[in-house]
Amino acid sequence: MDIQRADLGLLVSLDALLGERSVTAAARRLGISQPALSAQLARLRDLLGDDILVGNAHGMVPTPRAQAMQQPLRMLLQDMSDLIFAETAFDPATSNRHFHIATTDVSLAVILPPVLHAITTQAPHLRITTGALNHDRMVTEAETGKLDLAITAASRIPAAFQTTRLLQSPNCVAWRKNHPDLGDRITLDDFCRLPQLNVTPVEGSFTGPVDRLLHDLGRKRRVSVSITSYVLAPALLRSSDFIAVLPSILATDDKAGLVAAPLPFEQTPPDINIGWHPRYRNDRAHRWLRQTIIEACRALERHND
Repeated sequence: MDIQRADLGLLVSLDALLGERSVTAAARRLGISQPALSAQLARLRDLLGDDILVGNAHGMVPTPRAQAMQQPLRMLLQDMSDLIFAETAFDPATSNRHFHIATTDVSLAVILPPVLHAITTQAPHLRITTGALNHDRMVTEAETGKLDLAITAASRIPAAFQTTRLLQSPNCVAWRKNHPDLGDRITLDDFCRLPQLNVTPVEGSFTGPVDRLLHDLGRKRRVSVSITSYVLAPALLRSSDFIAVLPSILATDDKAGLVAAPLPFEQTPPDINIGWHPRYRNDRAHRWLRQTIIEACRALERHND
């Protein structure tokens, strides 16, 4: 049999013919016309080099070769059906699947603790690896199975990914208690005058979204130090006279020795999103992990509100 000339439809028709031992009955079972199935039987005879079914006084009987094929063919079609249509089972209580999440340090500090609590409570054997975001490699790593999820600002998730909002993260201005120039509030003049610590994912950058907002107001701030870690910022502020724009959720969580005040200008609170490659859309384990993270973040947002 030339496998390149065969197709799944012919195997299904062969299974029906061997089961019914009648072209008319098999055609009815398959929902096609008798002439169409007779044409398929002719193709099968040509492909197999065998008569398959032979007429007698009582109808049709299979040839020895066709009879030997009947049970293996039925098992093959069932296996193919399971492969194509059956979802892979997933039980969070027993699964030891390994997931890779790319995220920022602020997400690690703020989002990951409640997320991990929710995951380990329901799926104690699941394994999680976190890594730094690399926008240029995210799509490739997702396509090759090296990345499952990205958690970051909506603007940093690749356009090819599907996304869902996790929470909104408004910013604030933070500084150390007993700052020589500030009490518990800050004006726009203070904000532009005092030296700042700029936290940015772009290494070495002294500008960002805040600077674009200030530019629209005809103002400019004074950035003296640029770092890439939000987690380090509270400790640096406590030991210096710098001020910094930080996510409110981080400043509130790590506020010992710090003062956090609203921004002295309007800024639309940025969203933190979760993103994944479309190849994972219908994966049951992946869907469970995404939903668990989403629910944990929504609970965190309600708590902070």
